[in-house]
Amino acid sequence: MQYFWSTKENIPEDMGFSLYHMPHLLWLGTVIAAVVAMAFLCRQLKQKNARRICIGIAWTMLGLEIGKDLVLWIMGEFQLAYLPLDLCGLSIFLELTAVYVKHPLLLECVYSLSLPGACLALLFPNWISLPFWNFFSLHAVLLHGLLVMLPVILLSTGQLHPNWKRIPFCFFCIFLACIPISVFNHHFGTNFFFLERPSVGSPLEWFAAVFGSHIVGMPILMAIIWTGMYGIPIWISHRFTQNKS
Repeated sequence: MQYFWSTKENIPEDMGFSLYHMPHLLWLGTVIAAVVAMAFLCRQLKQKNARRICIGIAWTMLGLEIGKDLVLWIMGEFQLAYLPLDLCGLSIFLELTAVYVKHPLLLECVYSLSLPGACLALLFPNWISLPFWNFFSLHAVLLHGLLVMLPVILLSTGQLHPNWKRIPFCFFCIFLACIPISVFNHHFGTNFFFLERPSVGSPLEWFAAVFGSHIVGMPILMAIIWTGMYGIPIWISHRFTQNKS
């Protein structure tokens, strides 16, 4: 418990965990199991009850984010870098809005931006310098797990219907968001959206090493991820239709 309230800025070295070692794999498995279980449960419920769960998850995420900032403020550790201006932080507000408004374009952004962003954060966490049993480490796992859970529930209950034709709108949104975020980063020395430097251990480090800039890798990774997220379901649907005929 000595380092339970320590932040990334004041934790001693060698107190964290390594990617895909037992602690990482353990909570990845826990998140996957929880997401699958909740998606299965919500499929069995009436639509209005499933929607209530989605709304509860969305408000829980907002509460977690506010709670984290309050803890940092009380500890005197709050910094601009802790503002919810990264993709996952903004996804909290996006998903909260989407469960109420339920506009196809908002839901598409949840699927194409929030879901893969949260998945990548869990696969390549930028809080590995913290021990597993740490408030901010546990908070990050829980928050990103919920960011994945909500769109999966929306998919499993038929409230979200991905359409590749809306990808240009989603790309335009993320491109547009990068402009003020880049200005903010430059002015305050932050690294939101990883525009200034790649996250340690992420695929962006490879692009930085090979091409001299990790920014090159961002549209490439987006294209690969979206090809999988939209192309594979289309291919499966096509094969299923062929087999039926």
